[in-house]
Amino acid sequence: MTDPLDLWDRFAATVATMRTVVESSPHDELHRAEGVRYLLRFLSAGIAVCVEHDDADHPEIGTFIENRRSWGLDNPDTKYGFCRLAPDATYLLRGSAGTSRHLELQVNTGHMGDGNFAGWRALSRLSSDDLVVDPDGTVEIVISAHRPSDARNWMATGADANYLHVREYFSDWAVERPAVLAIERVGAPLPAPPLSERALTDRMELLEGWLTVGLACWDELGRGLATAEPGPIAPFLPPLSATGLGGLAYGMGAYRCGPDEAVIVQFRPPACRYWSLSLANWFWESADIANRQCSVNDVQGVVDADGVVRAVISHQDPGVANWLDPAGYERGTLAVRYLLPDGLPTLDYRTVAFDRLDAELPDTARLTPAERRATIEARRHALVWRYRR
Repeated sequence: MTDPLDLWDRFAATVATMRTVVESSPHDELHRAEGVRYLLRFLSAGIAVCVEHDDADHPEIGTFIENRRSWGLDNPDTKYGFCRLAPDATYLLRGSAGTSRHLELQVNTGHMGDGNFAGWRALSRLSSDDLVVDPDGTVEIVISAHRPSDARNWMATGADANYLHVREYFSDWAVERPAVLAIERVGAPLPAPPLSERALTDRMELLEGWLTVGLACWDELGRGLATAEPGPIAPFLPPLSATGLGGLAYGMGAYRCGPDEAVIVQFRPPACRYWSLSLANWFWESADIANRQCSVNDVQGVVDADGVVRAVISHQDPGVANWLDPAGYERGTLAVRYLLPDGLPTLDYRTVAFDRLDAELPDTARLTPAERRATIEARRHALVWRYRR
């Protein structure tokens, strides 16, 4: 058995290697300061996923991405939950289903800390479209290998089942409320036993994978897009066997925007449950979603009279309603998402001089500085509700 203090020493050595992610980024104050903060956030997320919420006997659904723990091209409109599952166990999930635009629970193979992204599969899904919810908004879900005869809501596990992923998509941040869900393993001993050296060793090994293979993968993806040539973005719809949200089409591409430039992006929204545009920085973090308008969705965004959404990426507030604030980053990722769309329209992209915007977008909706401030204040207040701070 490994001595826990030896585990700590190995962990500390692994943390020291993480600096290479920042060393390979542009050498300016913004990338250095926020790069080190990103490493701290990624470490915090890894501790949540690999250590604190890695108990399949006494699970708790925890958040591992939020506005102060951003990574992995997270969606500003989404609350992400996670807990570990044992493949041969039965679980009971109870609580409020909330009022989000879309809720999906997913039983998956693998583990976010194992670094084997290609090997992840979704074994079963249950969305708000399928949930049987009581009149008071409460819900009960059974997660097991075989469906009980009296289960109104059921999710299948299987020999490879390893974790539960919960996603809640919010369009109207001010109105929609998150689910409150508690999970129990049926028949688990109570009180829970103390943490064993074996369990700690397993969790620390997962964390080591998270901080090495996982960190390198996300860094490669984010840096690859940030340094790519920008242009139109064509969304794609992953297969249902993938571990992304079922029915969500993704489009990802690079953006580049100099201090005196503006990038105009536009598309005609398909008929869909939800759409969004968002920016991520060099490190694949959403910009400060509480204090900056780095994203717009089907409720927040304004559609022009001709049915086209026109948004502007610029370092100065352009006065355009659909501003995408890059938070000081001249290069990063631009993402478009459509949920359950009837088509996959391309996101058009063009760069103009900032002082040409009025001529380029004469009929696009505008906001005054006071209206912009009110919009950002509303984002801040809504996130308090989402994360119950």
